[in-house]
Amino acid sequence: MLGWTNQDLKYDVRCAVYAPSGGYDMNQLANTGLGYWTVEPEVTFSWLSSKLGTEVSVFTGLDFNTMNTTADYQSGDIFHIDCTVAQHLPLLGGDVGVGANGFYYKQITGDSGTGARLGSFEASAYGVGPVISYVHKIGKSELVFEAKWLPQLDAQNTTKGDYVWIKLALLF
Repeated sequence: MLGWTNQDLKYDVRCAVYAPSGGYDMNQLANTGLGYWTVEPEVTFSWLSSKLGTEVSVFTGLDFNTMNTTADYQSGDIFHIDCTVAQHLPLLGGDVGVGANGFYYKQITGDSGTGARLGSFEASAYGVGPVISYVHKIGKSELVFEAKWLPQLDAQNTTKGDYVWIKLALLF
């Protein structure tokens, strides 16, 4: 990851690599692993006004998937973008943030291989929901809490439902 800061604007570029860890058995309904590699270049822009406490963040990436050789199945490549707009206020001895988070997910190439019996099966989904956060300084460290609820407003050729994320971290 390479990141830069210019006053209230932070931006970075990174490249995540997901290994085929966990078990994969094509005869099982559910698996702990996917059986293929994914390379995900990403770009993030985040503006958090030090005067107003307003945040606008955008995170975007492309997932390039390799072939699952066990199933002879190539999952298509995926474009995704996540956005957050929030207001941060000093409260409870720290900073509380309240806002909205949204996502858009679109498979840009079709699935392939002899295991792709249902065709290209291109997935897409989007959703929007609330986000709350809290940051509290503890000496030179920071305690960070964040909770997001993202109900899907539409989903095609993928699982349907709501996403809930809860993050708790101690930064030191």
